[in-house]
Amino acid sequence: MSPKPLLLIVEDDPLVMATLEMLLVDEGYEVQTATDGQVALDLLLAGAKPALILSDIRMPKKNGYELLRSVRNLAAFDDVPFIFLSAKAAVADVRTGLAMGADDYIPKPFEPEDALGSIRVRLERAERIRHAREDRTKFLMRYLPHEIRTPLTGLLGYADLMAETAREGRGLSLEETEQYSTNLKASGHRLMLLMDTFTLWLELDGRLRDQGPRDTVRRSGWLAQMLASAVWTAERYGRERDLSLDVAPAALEIPDGFLHRVVAQLVDNACKFTLPRTPLHLHGRMTDSGYRLTMVDQGPGIAPKFIPQIGTFHQFERSEAEQQGIGLGLAICTLFARSVNGEFFIRNHAEPRGVEAGFTFHASE
Repeated sequence: MSPKPLLLIVEDDPLVMATLEMLLVDEGYEVQTATDGQVALDLLLAGAKPALILSDIRMPKKNGYELLRSVRNLAAFDDVPFIFLSAKAAVADVRTGLAMGADDYIPKPFEPEDALGSIRVRLERAERIRHAREDRTKFLMRYLPHEIRTPLTGLLGYADLMAETAREGRGLSLEETEQYSTNLKASGHRLMLLMDTFTLWLELDGRLRDQGPRDTVRRSGWLAQMLASAVWTAERYGRERDLSLDVAPAALEIPDGFLHRVVAQLVDNACKFTLPRTPLHLHGRMTDSGYRLTMVDQGPGIAPKFIPQIGTFHQFERSEAEQQGIGLGLAICTLFARSVNGEFFIRNHAEPRGVEAGFTFHASE
């Protein structure tokens, strides 16, 4: 059985410190203690690596708020769970701490099971986040260089051919000019799409991390822009005749500038994983649960074992089937749905065979 992680307790009351330390040690945790925020910060700067910090708020020298601010400004500890210890009556202190970015608070005096439960939940959440970040890093290290290198190789290769032609003292023929320009444009376009996809993912990720008020309001002007984006995406694959559109207008609770880019990811996936001249259908209607926007294709479907992984940095079965792109499309759709308090769904259907994926939004007629 692996040892439990190290917890840092920051508390100036000797009785509370001793009680909490005994409780955590009996539970199997390693424990490090500090009598105020400055002592705790010195321990961190000296190399202590706690998996979670429990801190009183009102302390001499450096109080809990100041410690939290210092911890969040240290790159090595900006995501370490931080739990405040606070008297039950100090409601204002708790609210201030949570607004500053604390993860939770334990009221004093505390019930042992309540305290242990809060610590356990925060540690488990931090572990899930850590694994997700590691998976994302490994994925990007494995596939991103390839996705950048492939179009760059095309750009550099045609630049070399043009330079060689010039050194030979001749110009390009009309056929060569057309061929070179077409392939240069294709490589540049692929790089641009890669950049746009990452930018969209970063913007959505930033919206979810932002704790301030969201600029989400009811909007009805999204339809024309979204339909144009869907058609443009299909055209890139020569699939505009395969795409049918049946999307009713509605006032959706969404921010400006996102839906058409996110739907382009759905259309892109549908084009990429289906055969030419097979139907692609984008459908939107009000339902009892809200506005439902669905992309339906007749592709091979998704293996059931992969559906729980939707929303992660993962490109399913890439080792068996070479694909352009880095698998961000479904992660982007999941982030978008979360950012607007909607729902992203994806499932296989048997007759006709294929996949339907889309969103349910809060909306009004």
